[in-house]
Amino acid sequence: MGIGWLPEMGGQDDGGEEQGRARDGEEPLAEEWGLWLASSLGDLRDRRLLRVQRPTIALKSSTRALVPDAQLADWAAGIEPQGVVARYAGPASARSGSSAASAAAAPRHGVSELTLFSTNDYLGLGSHPEVCAAAADAALRLGMGPRSSAVVGGTTTLHRELEEALADLKGTEDCLLFPTGFAANMAVVASLCESGGCDVFSDELNHASIVDGARLAMRGGGGASAGPNRLHVYRHNDMAHLEQLLLAATDSADSAQPAANSASSVSIASSAARGQQRGSGGSGSSAGAAGGQRQQQQQRSRHRRRLVVTDSLFSMDGDFAELRALAALRARHGFMLVVDEAHATLVCGDTGAGAASAAGMSHCVDVHVGTLSKAAGALGGFVACTLDMKALLLNKGRSYVYSTALPLPVVAAALTALRVSAREPWRRAHVWALAARLGRALGVPALSPVVPLVLGGEVEALAAAGALLTQHHMHVPAIRPPTVPQGTCRLRVSLSAGHSIADVDALAAAVSGLGLTLAALPSLVRQAEERRRPGAWSPEVGVGYGSRL
Repeated sequence: MGIGWLPEMGGQDDGGEEQGRARDGEEPLAEEWGLWLASSLGDLRDRRLLRVQRPTIALKSSTRALVPDAQLADWAAGIEPQGVVARYAGPASARSGSSAASAAAAPRHGVSELTLFSTNDYLGLGSHPEVCAAAADAALRLGMGPRSSAVVGGTTTLHRELEEALADLKGTEDCLLFPTGFAANMAVVASLCESGGCDVFSDELNHASIVDGARLAMRGGGGASAGPNRLHVYRHNDMAHLEQLLLAATDSADSAQPAANSASSVSIASSAARGQQRGSGGSGSSAGAAGGQRQQQQQRSRHRRRLVVTDSLFSMDGDFAELRALAALRARHGFMLVVDEAHATLVCGDTGAGAASAAGMSHCVDVHVGTLSKAAGALGGFVACTLDMKALLLNKGRSYVYSTALPLPVVAAALTALRVSAREPWRRAHVWALAARLGRALGVPALSPVVPLVLGGEVEALAAAGALLTQHHMHVPAIRPPTVPQGTCRLRVSLSAGHSIADVDALAAAVSGLGLTLAALPSLVRQAEERRRPGAWSPEVGVGYGSRL
């Protein structure tokens, strides 16, 4: 296993300039901008929210990395790097052109190996030999591929092969690739809201990409006939609250002012409804039935469109959307349902199709959003949907139209990851077994490979993360507001098929040894109880594959 690139310890950047000082030839910022920048960074420092780069030394591993010993204590204490971060260079043997094997055997002086419980490589595919070989082969044979927008000249047959494979996985007509999952959510929400007249209903714990897509949508649309877009945020997984907002939005549909509890909106006729309308016009339908259908369509057209958008597996809490309840509400209220399966794709269900599939609700989801940067171990986002929806996003999705297509090595890696996932289902079984094992050991609900260890206060969470880093060489990040609500600061454990049983047992022992008092999120407790009821759906794969790592 190669050790990647080692730092030249103690070196300075070429110019030797101090951090923050303008380099030769650089003009200083205008005074008003300099004051604003200093104030903004000062505010983040005062609130202990300033993020800084903490480079690790990469290994060919989904669960391991190296860190210079000189930086470890500062990292744990949250101390900002002083001066310019040292540049990285390979070992002398690697720079002189010697073999990869000898570079891998280079001594690791002044560095420590970390066990990572902080990445989203849930199946360990980011370092799988076949996935790595596919990326390397594509790079050597094809380079990066056309560096062009996908709609201009960037789409290749390899891109289409990946799109078709993802559509097959999700059971949809087609699929559209995006540069990131963030870009996919931005394009979906903003495109569906472009013409105005939309009410968007969003879970309060949805990912930032959904939040930003909704914010962008609220600034667009709003034609005189359609009315403004409006946003309604419902309490996390509270289906009664969502239905209240749906009914209130319907009652106020003729009003030009947003509802008191709203700030935006979205929706469009579901693909299932469109299919039923097309089918009812076939041979044997009467003129009366056709007339009734037109009247029904005209009646619907006088109402605002409604869109409900949710994560399927929430990235900070590790719980799931109420997918069956959402499907029931969709049947009653006729909204479009968009589900972001970023953390569930390849993780949930017997085939890795996601949480909606595991719940038996895929047919009720109108738009499936996903990512290739988590369980697929690569990079990129996608939207699996109907042909008509793909055509809309291809033309209206600005984050698609104005972005360069994914590099071919990334596409080849993702395509191979899908094949490996299908061939090696034990990876899903293993990561689910690890989650259950950690939950039992610590006495907390562990409903997914994302296991939150809730401590409450910021000081406690930061201290625990620092202790795990320095005393046990485990990277378990502390998550604080504004990412999570006040009073719910936590350690976010992210498990991978690349972890062993020994890794998880060591983590449980380390956490227990710190004497922490762990709280359980109410939503996790409730869902854990529901899973034990007869007929409840489970996101896990079937047992029987066994642990292989």
